[in-house]
Amino acid sequence: MVKRIKKVTKNKPTRKRKKLIVVGTEGVNRTETLYLHELEKKQEDYHFLFAQGNGTDPVKIVRNTAKRAKFEELSYKQGDMAISIFDLDLDRAKESQMEEAKKIAKQKNVQLITSNPCFEVWYLEHFGYTSKPFSNSAEVIRDLQKKMPGYQKSQCEIDVLYPKTEEAIQNSKKLVDHHVKNGDSSEFANPRTDVYVVAKILLPKGDIDD
Repeated sequence: MVKRIKKVTKNKPTRKRKKLIVVGTEGVNRTETLYLHELEKKQEDYHFLFAQGNGTDPVKIVRNTAKRAKFEELSYKQGDMAISIFDLDLDRAKESQMEEAKKIAKQKNVQLITSNPCFEVWYLEHFGYTSKPFSNSAEVIRDLQKKMPGYQKSQCEIDVLYPKTEEAIQNSKKLVDHHVKNGDSSEFANPRTDVYVVAKILLPKGDIDD
């Protein structure tokens, strides 16, 4: 557990408390973890803590996230958060798992951050808006490699991505709106990513237009 006891010193201001974000990810995929570690270095208000576990299905990831959040005694009133990040892989078989994961997440105050087919859709939106459907994750990565030559899974070129974060947020929101207008508001819209929700919180206030 992260200790957050403040020592009060007379005539000296207390140090600002960092807000905590507990994150649960797929145990087999470190791309999200690496990205968030790098993103954390770009700001001073939030600190990430990562839930342990090798679960790959949505339900296990949410349960692991909730377990770590409980252990850390998060203060949601002070801005702490618990989020579960995972890919949907165009796998409609995960729909029943997603429904259960949503119920647990609502009960445990965990926010779901999904990408379909994969997290790299978020990276791709840094380089321009696209609503092109993908047949698999490999196709997303091939398109991304045209923008980031040499890119491989579990890699993060934060110095390339970070200056384009505002553009990626706007493009990702536009992508969600595109699917909603076409009658598909589900997480399984192809392509789709909700990572912008976290990125928006971490950017300095005023950098993003709602």
